[in-house]
Amino acid sequence: MKFYESGNINNPVIFLIPGTCCHYTLFNKVVPSLRERFYTVVVSFDGFDEHEKTEYISMEEETKKIENYIKEKFNNHISCIYGCSLGGSFASYLVQRNNIKVDHIILGSSDMDQNNAFIAKIKGKIISKIMYKMIHTGTIPSFMENKLNKMKINELTRYNQTIEFLNSFMVPCLKDVVTQKSIYNQYVSDLVTKIDNNIDNKNTKIHVFYALGMGKKYRKRYLKHFKNPDIREQNLNHETFFFCYPDKWVKEVFDCVFSN
Repeated sequence: MKFYESGNINNPVIFLIPGTCCHYTLFNKVVPSLRERFYTVVVSFDGFDEHEKTEYISMEEETKKIENYIKEKFNNHISCIYGCSLGGSFASYLVQRNNIKVDHIILGSSDMDQNNAFIAKIKGKIISKIMYKMIHTGTIPSFMENKLNKMKINELTRYNQTIEFLNSFMVPCLKDVVTQKSIYNQYVSDLVTKIDNNIDNKNTKIHVFYALGMGKKYRKRYLKHFKNPDIREQNLNHETFFFCYPDKWVKEVFDCVFSN
C-alpha cells in the first residue's frame, strides 16, 4: 500500500480511498482544488499500484495499514475520509473499528453490498474474470458494449458518464500490475467483511452522497448502517457526481466539513 500526500501540512487532513479496481489517479481531478483547504492523502491499495509489487489480501489487512499510517503520521487524528464506492465501505469499517479519530467520513455512492462467503466466492470468480480481462485488454465484454451502444443512442449524457467511470480502472499501467487474485480478493473480502448496523460514533459525523439513480434500497441501507447520517441526494447514478461534476463535488465536500 502506498500513500500519496500533497498540500499544506498545516491544513486539515483528508484521506481519499478509491473504489473497486480503481487506480489512485482517479483523484487527480479533485486534489488541486481540495488542497485549497486540505492536506490530501490518496490511498493506493496493495495490488493496484505500479510502483510496488504487491497483492491485495483482504479488506481487513488494508484497513490495518491505513490505521497504522494515520497513527504514525498524523497522531491518530484526521479531519475527513472520502470513500469512493468501495472506499466508502472502508471509511465505514474504520469508524466501526474505532481505532482512529476522524471528524467526518463521506460515502460516495457506496452500495454496502454484503453476502455470505459461498455467494461472495461465486460472484468473485465471475467478476474477477471480467474485470481482469477489461484491465489487461482495454476492452469491455460484448454484453456491456451492446448496452453502451444503445445508451449512446438513447441516453448520451449517461453514456458519457459511464465512459468516464470505466476510465477510472481501465488504466494502461495497471495491466502490468493487477492480478486476477487481487481483484478476486478485493471483491470477495468487501462482500464478507461485516459492516455493523446503527453505527454511532459520537466523534464522527457521517455524510452520504446518495445517487438517486441507484434506487431507494440504498437509502434504506444507509439508514440501517448509520445512526442519523447526513444524506445528500444527487439525481445521478453511481459516483457520477464525483466523476462528472468534480467542481460541484469539491464544494459539497467543503460544505460537509467546514459548514459548521
